[in-house]
Amino acid sequence: MKTFKIGESCMGGIIKADNKKGVMHIQVLDWYTKDVLRNWKCTDQMEAYECLTEVTTHYYADKVLNYLIK
Repeated sequence: MKTFKIGESCMGGIIKADNKKGVMHIQVLDWYTKDVLRNWKCTDQMEAYECLTEVTTHYYADKVLNYLIK
């Protein structure tokens, strides 16, 4: 699982992402408390991208998605 510390450009400021057996796990965490604000499990790239753009900019959504599809 990779941690993206994005800061002000993301709800909560932190995104954790991992891809296991074709299922993309995405968590949005609060910067200070590390509480999980959003938690998704996606099997489709477009679905993952839509989830990410709800909480961050297109630029960072693309960065996270590129990590997930490697």
